[in-house]
Amino acid sequence: MTGVDPHTVKRVTHRAVAALVALMLAGCVVIPRVMWQRAEENERRIQQIRIDQTIEEVRAIMGKNPERREARARFDGKIVEMWSYVTDYARRLDTTIIFVDGRVQELRASPWEEKD
Repeated sequence: MTGVDPHTVKRVTHRAVAALVALMLAGCVVIPRVMWQRAEENERRIQQIRIDQTIEEVRAIMGKNPERREARARFDGKIVEMWSYVTDYARRLDTTIIFVDGRVQELRASPWEEKD
């Protein structure tokens, strides 16, 4: 009667488990802890922002420049500026602070755009 080598069984079992874990992780996105923490900090700070605050007040609350910034002049000559910060990795959301003539007019959560 031939026996099975226990070392071979152990080695095959470990490889099978490793392959299974690799397959399961293939569908996951790994987000570094520091990025997750930055989003949470952005969210905490944005909770302090109020309508009609100035750009300078918002910059002081956020403690940093925006992660994404857009600016344009409206048809009536007013300047519209939009500052965006990642605020929720789990739901893939940014919060955009919209300024009109240097004052907060709107706060808007928006999902990340899907790339084709």
